[in-house]
Amino acid sequence: MNEYTQCCGLNIRKVSIAQLLFNKTMLFAYLLLAIGIVGWLQLYGLRFGHFFVNNHEIMLAAGDPTNLSEIAHALKEQIFNLHEVEEVNKAEPWGIFVIQYTYLLYGGSALIFLTALAELFHVKIAPKVAAAFMTFGIAMALGGMTSIASDWGNPLNIYWMVLNPQPHSGMWMMLPLYSVYIPFTFIEIYFLITNKRDLARKLAGVLVILGIIIDVIEFYIQGILFNLNIPRHLWTNIPQLWIYFLVSGVLTGVAGAMIFSALGLSKKDYYNNAMDFLAKAGLVAVILSALYEVINFMTVDPKWMNLLLSGSPISTMYWTWIVAGLAIPFVLWLTKNNGLRVVGAIAAIIGTFMMRQAFIYGGNIVPMTERVDGVGYQANSLYQLDALTNYSYIAPHSMEILVIIGCFGLGIAIYSILDSLFAVRDVNDNAAH
Repeated sequence: MNEYTQCCGLNIRKVSIAQLLFNKTMLFAYLLLAIGIVGWLQLYGLRFGHFFVNNHEIMLAAGDPTNLSEIAHALKEQIFNLHEVEEVNKAEPWGIFVIQYTYLLYGGSALIFLTALAELFHVKIAPKVAAAFMTFGIAMALGGMTSIASDWGNPLNIYWMVLNPQPHSGMWMMLPLYSVYIPFTFIEIYFLITNKRDLARKLAGVLVILGIIIDVIEFYIQGILFNLNIPRHLWTNIPQLWIYFLVSGVLTGVAGAMIFSALGLSKKDYYNNAMDFLAKAGLVAVILSALYEVINFMTVDPKWMNLLLSGSPISTMYWTWIVAGLAIPFVLWLTKNNGLRVVGAIAAIIGTFMMRQAFIYGGNIVPMTERVDGVGYQANSLYQLDALTNYSYIAPHSMEILVIIGCFGLGIAIYSILDSLFAVRDVNDNAAH
């Protein structure tokens, strides 16, 4: 029997340091984090210690040898953008860090959104799983945010986002958004697990509605962020991009929640009901995502769509998304067999990750830069220096892959610690509308 202590309206489980930090889940998380640390060390070693930044001879070749400090600063500014906040350079491609960010953040946020909707409409299973699903969702989101933080040249320069506000910038809008979104999600979780039940019931409706509004705003801003990249027609031609993000995010979130439920809730008496709810929500997400792909085919610039469909490295990613992310889950989630549903969830997890890759790499697949004033955006082969091709693609470096593995580990560790302390899987076992 677990023992609890109370603090600030919360029942906090009494656990030893060994139980908190060295349980099986945490050991698995440490393994992933250790892999990630190798990647982070390589990444920041390259950024801060590479000979191009610090080599004396390169500085001498760059200009006046009496001005070495200015030359060094100029080189670092070129890499880190020290003095200004600006959108991602439209001549530079986004890569796997942004893929991981959109994958985990959208999946986690959409799961939180779906859980809040279930609460709002009094879905019977919602009170029993809400705390666990929201905690799992915020852990996913924080793992994704760690990935995008790894994409910044120098994370310490985030202070420029405060000193030099750019409200017209999608990147800048992320700062106030997440300053509200993350604390608010934890407030939602607090009222789900607090022992102050009367206060929680009074505020439940308001919190749920506010949570849904904030989730919608988050996805809307994400759509704006990608739409700012004018020459990337895959990102700008998709109608109501934020809805596409939300729908595909729900698919990722549902698949993740199914696997989580199979691992952590299978002994609960409401496990079958939880899987039924997730399967129904997943089927809706699959159908809407498939419809969106048809719309994309009809609306996105053929230069992009033709390369997505065939004739580029992105094609395999795209068709894996169609088969593993849509077709297989659709078939298996129609069954009543929870084992087959979990297989469908695993397929969806793989498929939706491939979808994020196809979307991010696909946006860069026709390289466009405004390299001649007055001419507009022009295609080029900037990233294919060894051969001229009609597409642009840079495969992720091994250190980047190690980093995204570490981000998964961080998300798992966050969830494990919260569950160990607050028993989010058990707190509402007896809840009912």
